[in-house]
Amino acid sequence: MSRTWPFAGRAEQLADLRSSRTGVVVLGPAGAGKSRLVAEAVRDHQDVAWVRATTAAAELPLGAFAHLLPAAPPSANLLKWASDSISADVLVVDDAHALDPASAALVHFLAAQRSVRLFVTVRGGERPPDAIVALWKDDLLPCLPLDALSLDETAEVLARALGGRIESASLTRLWRTSQGNPLYLRELVLSGVLRDVGGLWLWHGPLLMSTTMRETIAARIGDLATEERSALELLAHGEPLGADLLASLSSAAAVEGLEDRQLVTVQAEGRRLQVRLAHPLYGEVIRASSGTLRTRTILHTLADAVSSSGLRRRDDVLRVAVWRLDAGDPADASLLLQACSYARAVRDLPLAERLARAIGDSGDAWLALASILFLQDRYAEAEEFFTRAWTATLDPVHRMECAAMGTLNRLWGLGRHDVSLLDEAMRQTSDPDERQILRSFVGSLHYYVGDLDVAVAEVGAARQETRTLSTAALGSVLTMEGPLRVATGETDRALECVAEIMAMLDEEPQAKPSITGLIIDNGALAAAMSGDLDEADRLTAMLSSGDEYVGSWNRVMLQAGVRRAHLLRLRGRLSDALKAGDEALVRLPAVPTIYAGPCLGEIAHTHALLGDADAAEAVLARAADLALATGPLTDLPLEQARVWTMAARGDQQGAIERALEISRTPYKMFSLFALHDVVRLGRPDLVADRLAALRVDGVLAPLFARHAAARTASDLLAVSASFADLGFVLYAAEAAAQAAARYLEAGEPRKATGAETRAWALSQRCQGPRTPALVGLSLPGLTPRQREVATLAAQGLTNREIAARLVLSVRTVANTLYAVYEKTGTPDRKALAEILESLS
Repeated sequence: MSRTWPFAGRAEQLADLRSSRTGVVVLGPAGAGKSRLVAEAVRDHQDVAWVRATTAAAELPLGAFAHLLPAAPPSANLLKWASDSISADVLVVDDAHALDPASAALVHFLAAQRSVRLFVTVRGGERPPDAIVALWKDDLLPCLPLDALSLDETAEVLARALGGRIESASLTRLWRTSQGNPLYLRELVLSGVLRDVGGLWLWHGPLLMSTTMRETIAARIGDLATEERSALELLAHGEPLGADLLASLSSAAAVEGLEDRQLVTVQAEGRRLQVRLAHPLYGEVIRASSGTLRTRTILHTLADAVSSSGLRRRDDVLRVAVWRLDAGDPADASLLLQACSYARAVRDLPLAERLARAIGDSGDAWLALASILFLQDRYAEAEEFFTRAWTATLDPVHRMECAAMGTLNRLWGLGRHDVSLLDEAMRQTSDPDERQILRSFVGSLHYYVGDLDVAVAEVGAARQETRTLSTAALGSVLTMEGPLRVATGETDRALECVAEIMAMLDEEPQAKPSITGLIIDNGALAAAMSGDLDEADRLTAMLSSGDEYVGSWNRVMLQAGVRRAHLLRLRGRLSDALKAGDEALVRLPAVPTIYAGPCLGEIAHTHALLGDADAAEAVLARAADLALATGPLTDLPLEQARVWTMAARGDQQGAIERALEISRTPYKMFSLFALHDVVRLGRPDLVADRLAALRVDGVLAPLFARHAAARTASDLLAVSASFADLGFVLYAAEAAAQAAARYLEAGEPRKATGAETRAWALSQRCQGPRTPALVGLSLPGLTPRQREVATLAAQGLTNREIAARLVLSVRTVANTLYAVYEKTGTPDRKALAEILESLS
């Protein structure tokens, strides 16, 4: 990591400053990078003078300008004397809000006289002298507001500072924590909150604050009255707090004063006003300055106040439980158990674990802890506590949960297909809802281990009873049915299941936190199988772009990363797919898991499509240690990658045979693509009948069948166009390349050249594919003159208009265009425009 912080992310603003002939006032909050921006703008100027306003210099008239002025001022016309004494071409006045009145008047005088190019920085939220405000108010200088860095700008800054990529979730967390403030961002990174993991930077451990940052933020907070300090302390330990509650614990005047100073924000949430600190780092500084006894007093105050109001908000139980725990109060097992459940529901698994461990030794506590450990992929620990809970006294609902979650832990984490807990729980209950939920888990287990027929029978029986069952039972049935419908190719029904469950979660968001990621991910897969990549992207973004469905849940972030890599691969964006796969890879647990197969398989698959067989084989070798083989869902992604790894090695026949073997699976999310792989590898005759008979909802399966059945080059070009329309650009490129080969076989070299040019152009959008159909593609070279004429023709200009613009004869233009059409295989200007657009 570079210790010299780079300048980045302000390209547009920098251009504005450099293009201004008179100068600019840059207005923004502390730490926004105003001074750095101006310094970059004037860096190449030879004659630059700097004036830096300070509180000390403001005690003297013209104190900030003292280093630029002669020792003895005149007795009259002070501004004219000072102005004439400044000989620089460019003058930078930094922190002009802190200037004394005489210095401010001089800046205004210089701007009015336009005797120097003037750059002025002003801190937002301060009250500058009137003469400084008049600079932009009276249009003497334009004012450039400098806002916080956007997420993309933050990524640009960090990429240059770190000399490598930062993982997406870590980038978002840094951006939110710093709120786009460049100074805070820099201090956070230099404090060591990031760790390089295989060339990818990740946030790790607790938030660290350097002394510089702590002092900078403390200076921003400034001096506080006693009641103001009390209000900030309460917020630092308990935000958000209702405005009325906070005022009652401190004073209304103090809260109003803090809002005026922009140290807190007040937002309406329903009928209540909620108060928060204006910046998340303010809380870190305030908490660090509170001693142990003072902190406990604050936490007691908060817990008592919110408890006395009746714990009206859903998260009040969690907040009160944590406050009392941190204050050292005796444990209230019931309160802690409720809080633990809520923390798990909102995906704060580390907090949920802490609360569960604080409850003490009981069956309910062991079950809560076991479930949380399982969700954190700590399977061996989870098994210990599931076993303890199962032998303890549990009510029927908790016994059912122990059986279901314990069974999944054994399968997903330990590779054990063991239904004994489910069978015993089924024997111990006669409640129809509980039996139906248990039955759903039995069906899911068969689905995961490869017993698809049994799973189909289970969901069929379950659907017969759902009308009389509870919402919880219906949710369990839908949770099993959604993935199962994907496997059977009924993607329309799978997406309906997703919609039904999401509607249920809208009514009760915390009802099923542990299955939300699974459901949304299967919806994305169903959408992709049906040919709707945009919908698949939208669903995946729900998992990877916010806290509502992910929170701090590593497992769901891993799932989202793998699905994002999969969708990018389908779009042909292979380099981007590798990046997404690498981000998922660093989230794999250190122990064997079912998630390793899909993750490593996706990465190896992409390497193979790029022609890098060595890298693909290296990734597949890791799967031997990390992938837990439990059935088709974990094994077949690796097998699909091996198909293309063999092809990358030149063993096309072996790749075809392996793809045919995969295609025999009843899981259509694998068989559909495996059959099409055979078509892509050049043997459509082997699978055309099977693809024609395959029933998968949506437009993609019929298009695969058209690809296999295409008999002529024109049929293949039509298939290519359909793939491109759907966003499957790699498939479109391969179909066009196959069309070129057909044209050559038919003795039509010009049409073959056109198809090959189309294939090449499409392949350029796929970030370097090296599949058998695309190896050896090349763009027919155009001379600079030919490209110039072609570009104008593609824009719709006539030959005569092109000749006039390029000072050529019309005959020369016509001959040049003929040569272009021959080289590119295009028949007219419209087709030529399409080719050139794809190359741009």
